[in-house]
Amino acid sequence: MVQQPAPGKDARKTFKERIASSNIYRVFSYSDFRLLWIGAFLSFTGSQVQNIAQGYFVYRLTEDESKLGFVSFCSSFAVFLVGFLAGSFADAFDKRAVLIITQAVFAIGAFYLAIATHFRFVQYWQIAAVAGVLGLVSSVEMPTRQSIISRVVPPEVLSMAVPVNALTFNVARILGPAIGMLLLVYFGVAMCYLLNGISFIALIWAALAIKANLKSHPRAPQPIRDLLMEGFLYTMRDVRLKTLFFLETITAACGLAYLPMLPAYVHQVMGIGGRESFRAGQADPSKSVLGCLYICVGVGAITGLLLVTQYAEAHHKAAIIRASMWTIGIGLFILSFARHPILVYPVLVFMGAASVAQLNTTNALFQLMSPERLRGRVIAMHIWAINGLSPFGVLLFGWVAAQTRLNSHIAVGSRIFTLPITGVSLSMQIGGLCVIFGALAASLSKRGLSGLA
Repeated sequence: MVQQPAPGKDARKTFKERIASSNIYRVFSYSDFRLLWIGAFLSFTGSQVQNIAQGYFVYRLTEDESKLGFVSFCSSFAVFLVGFLAGSFADAFDKRAVLIITQAVFAIGAFYLAIATHFRFVQYWQIAAVAGVLGLVSSVEMPTRQSIISRVVPPEVLSMAVPVNALTFNVARILGPAIGMLLLVYFGVAMCYLLNGISFIALIWAALAIKANLKSHPRAPQPIRDLLMEGFLYTMRDVRLKTLFFLETITAACGLAYLPMLPAYVHQVMGIGGRESFRAGQADPSKSVLGCLYICVGVGAITGLLLVTQYAEAHHKAAIIRASMWTIGIGLFILSFARHPILVYPVLVFMGAASVAQLNTTNALFQLMSPERLRGRVIAMHIWAINGLSPFGVLLFGWVAAQTRLNSHIAVGSRIFTLPITGVSLSMQIGGLCVIFGALAASLSKRGLSGLA
């Protein structure tokens, strides 16, 4: 009589085999990638802790959506100015040195705001100024950090490594707001700034520990104009990269502008919290609700990344991009009138999944479709679309929200119309409409989204 193996043992073995054969396990088997991932994850967690505290702090100080949006604009405007040129640094200099220097500057900015907030001499203009300086540093740091991925994993794993690497930011979008919410409630804004400053040490440690060669490749001398513009020209001459670039620009500028507006959304649309409780130092329920909103976006982002990673080698990339844009556009319309958390939370989960699915699929395609010698500069175009052009959307939608909240009447010639919807809700509907038009264009596009497998 043949003895049958225990079902539980077989099940455990099957589960282990599935884990060992998964894309995530394959990517994490490379030690340098693990170091980069852990360092970036800890750093991003600190940044998310600061973001939730700073958004709450700025809005309670000013109660002005346009000023809330302006801080986000300042942090990204430098990327607009030099973002598509900054990729030259990622290609021309030692990536290890660039990463260490930029993380050190980020830490200094966070420590300054921690001190200024703790000793109560912080002002709105200081927050905006620090955001502007660090935004300039980010324009160099982001393409450098992302181009390191191709150095720490082999080419055949790159399409899987990009979404797995993006988990650093998106897992941090869940953990960071949860930690930030607790620190904000029990220790205040200054502690959130302080923790963020400390977190940058993790990525400095990772940069020092990575064993891969991160030095720039030798290149033939070329005119400075060609060095700076080659990534831009390469992207614009490839119809697929150009289409991807414009679609993610629409999503970043119009579909993600709601994120900096969430502190105002909690107050205006959901009707939670108010400036009076902030002034009086009373418990403000909007803190916990705001943290939950950011956590929902993070949960959705991780879900989207897991799906993108699972189908990294499949022929669904164009469909992912189209479906993501439709989801974001429709989601913004639902959010514009949703007041109860039961409806708001799941919508944010779907929108978080959709935005990350589109942007990370695009990121992987930019890396796979660019030559090694131009990779930093081509990735810089992807970053320019997300972080360089999006601040104009944030600034515009913040201005629309502030102006229409104060005055619901609009003059067209000699006639005056009363807007049926105002404030943050109106901004969300305009943004959603823009993304839906982009989704329609993506659905009709054949040549631009062809051959993306």
